[in-house]
Amino acid sequence: MKKRIFIMGFVVILTIVSLFLIPKVKTNYDLTQYLPKDSVTIKGMDLLEDEFGIHSLIEVQLSNIAVNDVIRLKADIKAIKDVEDVIWLDDFVDLTLVPIEFIPEEVSSNFYVNENALLQVTVGLDMYSLEIESVIDEIKVVASNYEVAMRGEPINNIENRKIASGEVLKIMLLIIPVIIIILLVAAKSWIEPVILLISLGIAVALNLGTNIILPNVSYITKTMALALQLALSLDYGLILVHRYYEEREKTNDVPAAIKSAFRRAFPSITASALTTIAGFLSLLFMQYRFGLDIGIVLSKGILLSYATTLIVTPIIILFMHKLIDKTMHKSLIRAPKKYMPFIAKIRYPLVILFAVFTVGAIILSNKTTYTYGNNTAFSEKSQISIDQNTITESFGSYQQVVILVPNGNVPNEISLSNDLLSNEHITKVQSLVTVVDPMIPREFLPDEVKAQFIGATHTRVIIYTTIIEESELLYEFQEQLDTITSSYYDDYYIVGVHQATTNIKDLVKEDQLMITLLSMSAIFIILLITFKSFIIPIILVLVIQSAIWLNLSILFIQGIETVYIGYLVMMAIQLGATIDYAVLLTSRYLDFRKENKPLKAINKSFDVSFITIMISAIVLAAAGFLEGGFSNISSVQEIGLLLGKGTMISFVYVLLFLPALLIVLDKFLFFRKANRLKTDL
Repeated sequence: MKKRIFIMGFVVILTIVSLFLIPKVKTNYDLTQYLPKDSVTIKGMDLLEDEFGIHSLIEVQLSNIAVNDVIRLKADIKAIKDVEDVIWLDDFVDLTLVPIEFIPEEVSSNFYVNENALLQVTVGLDMYSLEIESVIDEIKVVASNYEVAMRGEPINNIENRKIASGEVLKIMLLIIPVIIIILLVAAKSWIEPVILLISLGIAVALNLGTNIILPNVSYITKTMALALQLALSLDYGLILVHRYYEEREKTNDVPAAIKSAFRRAFPSITASALTTIAGFLSLLFMQYRFGLDIGIVLSKGILLSYATTLIVTPIIILFMHKLIDKTMHKSLIRAPKKYMPFIAKIRYPLVILFAVFTVGAIILSNKTTYTYGNNTAFSEKSQISIDQNTITESFGSYQQVVILVPNGNVPNEISLSNDLLSNEHITKVQSLVTVVDPMIPREFLPDEVKAQFIGATHTRVIIYTTIIEESELLYEFQEQLDTITSSYYDDYYIVGVHQATTNIKDLVKEDQLMITLLSMSAIFIILLITFKSFIIPIILVLVIQSAIWLNLSILFIQGIETVYIGYLVMMAIQLGATIDYAVLLTSRYLDFRKENKPLKAINKSFDVSFITIMISAIVLAAAGFLEGGFSNISSVQEIGLLLGKGTMISFVYVLLFLPALLIVLDKFLFFRKANRLKTDL
């Protein structure tokens, strides 16, 4: 007993330390950081930063304001710390000499429309910097006498931080009550949910705290990690506790019952944990290192949940066994008695139906369309959406793209700028040859003007495009930029959302086959070792993979685009986690098959595993649907909804098709032991 108290004391200390470390874990909001260091996007961004410094652009609209007041406020904003420049109409036209009504509309409409002024504020901070929020707050103070609207990537990033900071608490407050309700309904003891949540709570705290060893964690991973770890690893504790109930019926010796339950549950729990971890570890090999981020955090979480289940849960059961005995009751949910005999009767049509569903799902899933960028959708009622709509109504919307070309070839710069301007999707081109007369020798130009466009080795060309949202048009436009620029330069870089999104698309599409093969192969090997059978891993992997294909097929049928990285993450989770249901049902079937005919064995395995499978599936599906329904982060929403649907599909497949396959293929499962088994139904 002293040894157990010491272990629990040590675990409690580790948990307290982890809770203290959780707030200190850094969060990353820039998904381009996960691109390979040798990618064209990263090289271009590094070159832009080296030659022109770190800059962030914020657009500020001042409504119902006179020209003279704009000029005054412009000076006040420029005086704010870290503000490098403020561009407005007076930088292009001397407004003291030319009244604004005499300025050509094609010039003035970019800066002043219906007494609404649009200022372009350049801040000398990274767009993901925490300090940039102070600059924005000071701009609001300076312009407090006017109605102010702002837009730009720094504004979006601040909003993402605010959303992400509240997401974890919100999801936790939603998912934990759901888990408690589900466990109370399905448990055999009122104290069972407490035991499972204590063990899982310790594992979650350890996982979130040990993230301190990582340089940072993406805001998407941070938002999803808690709910997914709870949902994915709940069945480990369920398997152990339910085995304890079975063993407790055989003996009054509690320690002996716990040891026997541990020994009998260990293979199933280990196989379940390893298959889930294998699914996540496959993400570590992605070229787009977001997979490394979420793969490490979630696989570490599953490993810690596995460890706490095997170390902490038996001790808690021992400490609380009297309370468990006193609170035992009949489960409010039971396995339907007539279900499995019915499945056995229609087993052959079910196998045929499974084959048809699988082939059809493969065909349709390949037609599903995806997005590859980080298109965060903000609520229409949020201030950021209101501001964006306000500015768009007055000045339209655009996306800025930077092209870096080698210095020194003025004729090429002129031709490049003209060709870019002729593109229907480009509204404006800013380069040294468009801002000043290219005939003026550059040595006569002011240094501050040259510094805007000429670096040590490269010249900067800034274009403004009307293509903002990710679409096939965006990819076509990116190809057009490459074609135009490459006709004048061999060495160039394009920097912006278009290039980054295209880069991410190319990388993750290359990763798809590798991730699928790695996860399936790793899980196949684990199951091969666990069951010591070649045919069983094939059946189990095929059942869950077919469910994944059907999940994607539904997206195609609905005509819904989904985030591709979300698909890869969902695939790893659905394959690695829901195969646990198939593992549990199959392992119990093999146990009972040693002494029973196939039909009786499948009946018994269904009776003892149904509750565990059902609870695990409902909790994981609930976690997915809650993430999808209540998260304000679009990528998290899509992953959550995919996971919720995928879990329910896997649940149905395991209880509908797997029993039929096990019975029909029974003689192949036991061909070496056929002489010792009853083979007739």
